Amino acid sequence: MVLAIIIAVVVLLLILLIFMSYIKCPPDMVYLISGIKKEPRVIIGKAALRIPFFERVDKLTLELIQIDVRTSRVPTSDFINVDVDAVANVRIPNNPELIQVAARHFLNQNSDYIARNVQQVLEGNMREIIGQMNLKDLVNNKQLFSNKIQENAKDDINAIGLEIVNLNVQSCTDENNAINDLGIDNLSKIQKDAKIAKAQAERDVQVAQAAAAREGNEAKALSEAEIAKQNKDLALKQYEYQIEQDKKKAEADTVYEIQKAERQKLINENTVAAEIAKTEKETELKEKEVALREKQLDAEVRKQADADKYKAEITAEAQKQVTIQNAQADLEKAKQEAQAKIEIAKANKEAAELEAEAIRAKAIAEADGIKAKLEAEAAGIEAKGIAEAKGIEKKAEAQAKMQQASVVEMIINKLPDIAKEVSSPLSNVDSITMYGDQSTQLIESGTQKIDKILKVAQDSLGVDLKSIVAGYAVGKLGAKPVEDKKDDKSIKPTEI
Repeated sequence: MVLAIIIAVVVLLLILLIFMSYIKCPPDMVYLISGIKKEPRVIIGKAALRIPFFERVDKLTLELIQIDVRTSRVPTSDFINVDVDAVANVRIPNNPELIQVAARHFLNQNSDYIARNVQQVLEGNMREIIGQMNLKDLVNNKQLFSNKIQENAKDDINAIGLEIVNLNVQSCTDENNAINDLGIDNLSKIQKDAKIAKAQAERDVQVAQAAAAREGNEAKALSEAEIAKQNKDLALKQYEYQIEQDKKKAEADTVYEIQKAERQKLINENTVAAEIAKTEKETELKEKEVALREKQLDAEVRKQADADKYKAEITAEAQKQVTIQNAQADLEKAKQEAQAKIEIAKANKEAAELEAEAIRAKAIAEADGIKAKLEAEAAGIEAKGIAEAKGIEKKAEAQAKMQQASVVEMIINKLPDIAKEVSSPLSNVDSITMYGDQSTQLIESGTQKIDKILKVAQDSLGVDLKSIVAGYAVGKLGAKPVEDKKDDKSIKPTEI
């Protein structure tokens, strides 16, 4: 029982000891534990244990302390008495060295005590700075004034373990209204500067408006010029496209005309070929008719053939001349048209080069087309004329052959009569006895008479009867063997 009481007492004593030893420092306070160690322990915002009866706990505030700093009738460097009202904020910094210094001055003291001590230090430094600055700088540059006070008072404040957080000058006045006078002067200057600035602003506005108007006019002129240029380029492009289109059209027309002329030429050639074939066919038919009518034609056929031949030649020559004259007239007309277009192009020389080029190209294309057409037509007409001339020539040859055949037929039919007439003087002779070459002379005499007859016929008719007769005799009648009668010295009239 006694032991339990002792244990309970010991436990209570331990709890009481722990309770008395435990301390907890808030963030805005500094606890200094001193007693055993030479240097006190600094506790900020955390818990700690102290030895009761052997160590003590002292406090310092870390909160921000606001101090009202005022001065009255302090002369500036230009000897003007001023009243300055400022507000400063100070505190004990979280610095072990400064905390130790502050503990020697403000340990366990409240904020008011610290503020009264710091106020005196700051007011003394403010008076010192006021005496170093003129009134105008003091009024106009309060930030500089505040910075100088803080710099000047820094060492004094740190010497008591504090630091200046900030210092703001609230007001600065004087009893002689010098600051107001500066304000009036500044107001006049400000008004003057304002009027000048206003005038300059109005001038700048007018200048800017004029410049803007000028730039607007320039931009408008440039825009109109650009639009005009674009319109010009568009017109040129359209004109170039039109020229190209006309050129392509002229080329297409030329190609079409050439193809048309070639087709016409082919048609003409085919027509001529057909005419030639027809003429040849007719010629063959005529030759066959000649072969059938050889024995029926007489000397009138040759005359008619000569007349037809002469008429055909005259007709062919006339048609040829007409064709040549028409072709020359068309060619001359085309040349005159081309020359007229060239003269028109020369007269319009001052017109656009592209238009002149287009007209020239079109004129050349048309001239080439006309020339190609004329050449094709001339070639067709010439081919047709040649074919017609060949047909007429074939026809004339056929008629000539028919004429020659008729003449030969007539002469051959008349040869017995001619021979009879030549030998008529000997018809009354019963027999003739010849010696030596007398028979040969007699035969030569008869042959010479026949030659004379044939020559007279050739001179009068213009036909080589001997050749015709020989050819006809060989081709038509065939060669007949002649008996050799050299040994027969007697010739009867009937055998001659």
